[in-house]
Amino acid sequence: MKDTRTVLRNLVTFIMLTGFSVGAYAQEGLQKSLPDSLRSDLNLQEVVIQGYARKMKVDSLSSTLKIDVPLLQLPQQVTTVSAELLREQGILELKDAVRNTAGVYFGLNNNVFDGSSNLYMRGFAQNSIYRNGLPSGDNRSVQTDEAIIESIEFIKGAAGFLNSSGEAGGRINIITKVPRDEAMLKANIQGGSFGLFRAAIDVGSAVKEKGFSYRFNEAFTRQGYYRDFMKGNKIILAHVLQYNFSKRTSLLGELIINNGTSRNATLTRVTPFDEIFKDRLRSNIGGDPGMPKSWANEQTARLVFTHAFNDRWKITSQSSFKNNPSEIWSMLGSDYNTVSFDSTGFTERRSFRTDMKARVWATQFFVNGRFNTGKSIEHRLMAGGEYFSTTDSTYQIFGENAFPLYRDNQQYGLNTDQLRVMQETPYNYFQTDNKWLAFYLYDAINFNDRLILTLGGRYTHNSRDARTFYSPANANLKQGAFTPRAGLTYMVDPRTSAFFLYDQTFVPTSGQDRLGNVFKPIRGNDMELGLKRNWFDGLLATSLTGFIIERNNMTAQDPEDTKFSLQLGEVRSKGFEVEAIGSISPYVALSANYGFADVKVTEDTRTQKAGSRYQSAPQQTVNTWFRYSFPPHIFSGFSINVGSTSIIKRGTTTADVFLPDFTKFDAGIAYNRGKVTTRFMLDNITNKRYIAAGDIYGGRGYYTEGAPLNARMSVTILL
Repeated sequence: MKDTRTVLRNLVTFIMLTGFSVGAYAQEGLQKSLPDSLRSDLNLQEVVIQGYARKMKVDSLSSTLKIDVPLLQLPQQVTTVSAELLREQGILELKDAVRNTAGVYFGLNNNVFDGSSNLYMRGFAQNSIYRNGLPSGDNRSVQTDEAIIESIEFIKGAAGFLNSSGEAGGRINIITKVPRDEAMLKANIQGGSFGLFRAAIDVGSAVKEKGFSYRFNEAFTRQGYYRDFMKGNKIILAHVLQYNFSKRTSLLGELIINNGTSRNATLTRVTPFDEIFKDRLRSNIGGDPGMPKSWANEQTARLVFTHAFNDRWKITSQSSFKNNPSEIWSMLGSDYNTVSFDSTGFTERRSFRTDMKARVWATQFFVNGRFNTGKSIEHRLMAGGEYFSTTDSTYQIFGENAFPLYRDNQQYGLNTDQLRVMQETPYNYFQTDNKWLAFYLYDAINFNDRLILTLGGRYTHNSRDARTFYSPANANLKQGAFTPRAGLTYMVDPRTSAFFLYDQTFVPTSGQDRLGNVFKPIRGNDMELGLKRNWFDGLLATSLTGFIIERNNMTAQDPEDTKFSLQLGEVRSKGFEVEAIGSISPYVALSANYGFADVKVTEDTRTQKAGSRYQSAPQQTVNTWFRYSFPPHIFSGFSINVGSTSIIKRGTTTADVFLPDFTKFDAGIAYNRGKVTTRFMLDNITNKRYIAAGDIYGGRGYYTEGAPLNARMSVTILL
């Protein structure tokens, strides 16, 4: 009966989402059928919000993705979330922005510094997030904040034009803030539940045809949490200086400093699965006021040179260096696992320190060009090469001293110096040095502005040295692969397109299972069919995409020894996604999506059973967000918004056992008066306890709860 209700609920949601397109088409047709006088009045109302509404929805890829093709013509689904939409939703970090696209999910993650090591797209884990088209290193070291984000591109499926290495489920590319065409000076201050305080300023000059321009972003955040003892600070400095030699040639330099500190930096708890939600929400048996301070520091520098020879040919060269060390302290049980009480209500705790270092040096050069063969065939060419070098290391060690704790008499206040005394032998250590060299060529061939054929490929060579505490000798691997890409787009009309895509990826994989078997490279294929349509002069974008992704030699956590992974035969993800983002009337904006991914092991090698569901990723994601702005003659300047997030049928390490589904609601109200905008937002308005992410193995649940009802108020001033 429960499964039936779930299916019906998801069917209703799907009908609502697809109904956006039908309703929008009807409203657009109604507008065209109106007399000229009435249509003119309506257009006068629209012109007030049209400029702002266009900022809610983006029509083209960023230049950092290299491909010079409008989104409607691209044979792939890419969802771009603008800075304006992030501000409306009160989003400060990447993990909260995924509500604006289908099939993206953050799994169990202990890192309060917004690490993204357990990020899933279309059912597969993603091991790297890109920034401005360049890799940011191991996901665990990635730190994001609204202060540096101009927009976020969610690239669905394989994307050979970005990279051939990585899971075919997709990529995330963060576009950072750079000087705009107009000068700006904006200040923001926020306060909210759990002691939140944030102050930020964004100041920039207009880009000049010749000369210097700049953009500076600074932010300070003090954040508490719904768990006892947890609190943290973050300081961000993001400075960009650009010099235009002429309107065709520019040089841009960027420096980002993102430093965070935290105490008791883990939100994970563990209990027997049948005792979930029975303890006090604020309880933090994995923390203590005496815990040493955790920290994560990022320094990233980027240099970009662009030159346009004419309106058809342009070259781009960019390089970046990132250094991101961190030291994270937490409490674990004496059994070297997450802290939990035994049947008598007793536990012993030890301090646990994780030191991570991430260094990334990346450089790329590419050329974009347009030329014609014949009278009606246009080519959009992109060719280039790139080199990446990354070093990621993790060192983990337990404290020497054990500290008792009783469920019925929980006493805290441990001595910090005693917590810093560590054992002589580390619990774990590993380091990976990666070097990538790639060359690529892609051509989008446009026949009569109707049929667009995309052909091309990439050759990637990888050299990897891997060292672990269990295998101190170098595991040196040198692997290369050619990955072709073919796409076909048919423009039904200037606002509607249908597409097909075939793309390949590969992941050089080092390591071995607990039996000593060396892992093989992961190879895969991605095939997609889709429909896209823009409505209301491009203010609303809708899409429907179906996909099949096959991945060979996938790895998964070994249920018999969680320190190791095992390699499967083949995992296949089949599903579809429906998305809508933009404005549907002068007063209504929305971001809504539904994603379904059936991820199963189709060929097994050892312990997995063919046909069983692949672990960790959810089968379904549903997100909605609606904003209504009152007309000028009714509550002028006011707007309200409501939204929801649903995660359904999340797999775990234990075969055919799932985490509980959840649906969370939020709402807000805003008031704009001239250059001042005030927003009040409520999250989890039903105050529901739910598992935001987790896993189940060994009969126990390892999970992070979502925050209870919380509020936030912000004031933004344009100076």
